[in-house]
Amino acid sequence: MFVDLDGIRFFTLSMGAGPRTFLAHSGWVGNYEDWLPTLAVLSRNWRAVTYDHRGTGETVAPSERITAEALVDDVFRVMDRLGIERCVLAGFSSGTLPVVRAALRDPSRFDGLVLANGTAGVPDPAAPPRAFPTPDLWPGASHAERMRWFIEKCTPEHDVEHIRRMGHHMLMRATPEAAARLWRIGQPVDDRYLEAVGGLTLPTLIIHGELDPFASAGAMRYLSSRIAGSRLEVLPGSGHVPAMVIPETVASLINNFFGEQQGL
Repeated sequence: MFVDLDGIRFFTLSMGAGPRTFLAHSGWVGNYEDWLPTLAVLSRNWRAVTYDHRGTGETVAPSERITAEALVDDVFRVMDRLGIERCVLAGFSSGTLPVVRAALRDPSRFDGLVLANGTAGVPDPAAPPRAFPTPDLWPGASHAERMRWFIEKCTPEHDVEHIRRMGHHMLMRATPEAAARLWRIGQPVDDRYLEAVGGLTLPTLIIHGELDPFASAGAMRYLSSRIAGSRLEVLPGSGHVPAMVIPETVASLINNFFGEQQGL
């Protein structure tokens, strides 16, 4: 359903009616479809909720109103409007950054975190700085061609053309202006943030696709080392979007991890 928040109409989706709530934030210009296959599985046991963050999918927003702070504010706006007092909060790819920032702002609202295929802005100090080219420099003569190149990079698995088609349609629902804005605000963080991440104590599951071209294994291991008690799960043969490609596996990891946290 659509809800009006901060003068913007957000598309939200809620499935299932379990005793626990799982709230998922998508990546860059992904939308609710980033998580949809996994949420469909989780909804058997959870209330599974997601939304199109500002500038993506059906949540249309002027590019100047897309800010790093607003993305964090929106997590709490969505929770409050949908009656979510506490939840497990999940972020995918660049969406791991606003998710961790939300957890740092008010950890009392969250029962745990899932960080999938994204380092939440935490760089690996053992690796040389690596700047991925901005979207306008990707291969392709048009925005559509560049988005197709990107989704192909995300999905190195075999027999996934159906996922690539779904992903391309999803990415194209954000304007080039919103895409550029969201790309810029997801870039490097300051030392205070990095220090604060080291103080996180929420149960945290970190999921990494072995073949992910954007988040290195070393960076994901380092992120896990920074968050006390976190668990890193590496998915062999998986790329950047395991929540779309192998949803049953991702849902099983989530169910098992948080089942252990509750002693189930």
